[in-house]
Amino acid sequence: MSLAGKEFESLKPFFEPKSIALIGASNNPGKPSGRPLHALINKGYKGKIYPVNPKYDSIFGIKCYPHLADIPGPVDLAVISVPAAGVYDALEQCVEKGIKAAVIFSSGFAETGPEGRLAQARITELARNSGLRLCGPNCLGVVNTRNGVMASFAFIVDIPDVDPRTVGFVTQSGAFGALIYAQALYSGVGLNYFVSVGNEADLEFADFLGYMAQDNNTRVLGGYLEGAKDGPKLRRVAEVAARLGKPIMIMKVGRSSAGARAASSHTGSLAGEDRIYDAFFKQTGIIRIDGPEELIAFVPMILAGRLPKGRNTALLTVSGGAGVTLADLSERLGLIISPLSESARSKMKAALPFFASAQNPIDLTSQYVTNPEMLVACFNALLEEDNIDIILGNFDLREPYGVEIARQVIDIYRSTDKTIVVCPWVFPGQDEGDGVRELRRAGVPVLLDTAQAVRALAHLVDYADFLRKRKSEEYRVPSISIQNYDSIRDLIKGKGTLSEGESKSLLAKFGIPVTRGGLAGSADEAVELARQIGYPVALKVDSPDIPHKTEAGAVFLNLASADEVRKAYAAILQNAGDYKPDARINGVLVQEMLPEGIEVIIGVTKDPVFGPTIMFGLGGIFVEVLKDVSFRVAPLSRGDALDMIKEIKGYQVLKGVRGRPPADIEALTSVIMKISTLATALKDQVKELDINPLVVYPEGKGVKVADAMVVIKE
Repeated sequence: MSLAGKEFESLKPFFEPKSIALIGASNNPGKPSGRPLHALINKGYKGKIYPVNPKYDSIFGIKCYPHLADIPGPVDLAVISVPAAGVYDALEQCVEKGIKAAVIFSSGFAETGPEGRLAQARITELARNSGLRLCGPNCLGVVNTRNGVMASFAFIVDIPDVDPRTVGFVTQSGAFGALIYAQALYSGVGLNYFVSVGNEADLEFADFLGYMAQDNNTRVLGGYLEGAKDGPKLRRVAEVAARLGKPIMIMKVGRSSAGARAASSHTGSLAGEDRIYDAFFKQTGIIRIDGPEELIAFVPMILAGRLPKGRNTALLTVSGGAGVTLADLSERLGLIISPLSESARSKMKAALPFFASAQNPIDLTSQYVTNPEMLVACFNALLEEDNIDIILGNFDLREPYGVEIARQVIDIYRSTDKTIVVCPWVFPGQDEGDGVRELRRAGVPVLLDTAQAVRALAHLVDYADFLRKRKSEEYRVPSISIQNYDSIRDLIKGKGTLSEGESKSLLAKFGIPVTRGGLAGSADEAVELARQIGYPVALKVDSPDIPHKTEAGAVFLNLASADEVRKAYAAILQNAGDYKPDARINGVLVQEMLPEGIEVIIGVTKDPVFGPTIMFGLGGIFVEVLKDVSFRVAPLSRGDALDMIKEIKGYQVLKGVRGRPPADIEALTSVIMKISTLATALKDQVKELDINPLVVYPEGKGVKVADAMVVIKE
């Protein structure tokens, strides 16, 4: 997908307007109605500014117009700061004037209750019918620091900008988003764009993020997200950003409040909202962060332009305790503290005092203060290590040696393509020193918080892995097509919960292996089916109203004779009738008894934001008690399916343990991909799906569905 066409152009007036009308403008720069005009002047906006308010002839020396229609020339962007009751009328005037975009500060809409929701629905309809694009209502507005567009009343418009301005930020929380913006600036991270989306009556979080992804000046995308409105749109934006190599870092809140939804399937009950967001972010390469500090720490690393080639990390410190602490955090976050070669250790030992450590983490000890040259020797030894991808240095750069050491580190940095990050010893309230400033000027990533540096490195490694993976054919999502749609439609038309037999028939139409068997309407038919299949067999009730057949006493296994089949047939009908007298019973399924294998569960649930979502896990206690499952949003690539399998803790069982052969991962991956095809092709019909269990046999022996349930949207 590209947003460079009509959709991209429709958002351009928010960021590149040649003229701005401020409806409801005032002469008080402390008010929401006055601050934007004041900021536009102070930040040097070069376009035309048109205050609109019949109370004034001029504001801040700029002519004020009584009505929007009185403005003599065209207007690209309107900023509306009038009471909620006057917003609709103001928007109608915008449409008449031919204005392309409007920012609505006014509150009093969907956030206030039913009446407010109705009022917001009116302006949404107006936007849809007219083509006028809206940001808000109930928002802080839009900022473009590159051209002085200050269509915002947030306090951030008064903060001096910081170069380089490479970060675009979108927020669903106005006040908190502004605080994040300010924190970034005060930490030396420059932003070019800021958008507070408010109630999202028209444009939403993903729309503005998509615009920034296509903007040549934006290198990193950040966001504060409470909940996406359109999951597929956010996925398309993430795909664009990944193709352009622009990381997206989102602070998604609401982890603790997300509960499992009530559902008849295991998948639905396990698919809490936050688990789906986590899976979606992994799948699309979006970096999930817990706070703005992670974004602030990440930016200098990504701007350095060096993506790590791997996870192997060397820690170079002047304190043994600091080294161990950093090593623990690094490995907890997925970095690898690699052993060093004998050659590298020998070179370092030659430069270090006997009581220092040439192991990884490397401890220079306090002797570094009197002999800082040992740092350079250790750096050079590490540069020669092929198995080291990242070097994190945690040392003192105070004078009298700070600048000289910094210059040597700069030379080292420029001599290699390894990822190098420096965390100098700077105490709170202390000037960071000329040596640190020298590193910053040279483009060496410098972070004062070692813990945040490690977190940022972990994010950088994950992002680099994601970019490498998505270049491979394995991570390309295949096109979805089904050949026998008419027969599929006839099978599910008008149904609610499908019986096991119907569910397996649906799965079989997508090429998924199911148990051999048939539906018996009498004991004689059951005996004949058992003869054809071959003993032993299993008998189960086939009813859409009894999804949990074992609880109903309507399952009999390992039946070895015609007499046993007849008795089981009668017992199943009796037990099913006692369990649920009004249940619809299609008959009794007679099926082959499957040999022992590893039982797994594969499911589909319909997430309200992201649509069809696939779940995978081991069966039995793993899913019931441990909830050891993984999720991905359909459609999947083959790589996504493999990631799902490898992600669960029970993957070790599938790899083969205690002399057992490895499971048929290829066949299992194939079934997950076919379920993805089914879920995508029937996304408007399938509400839930459970294959539980799918029995997986040793490598090369395939898989087979033992039981299944599909719920169709009625």
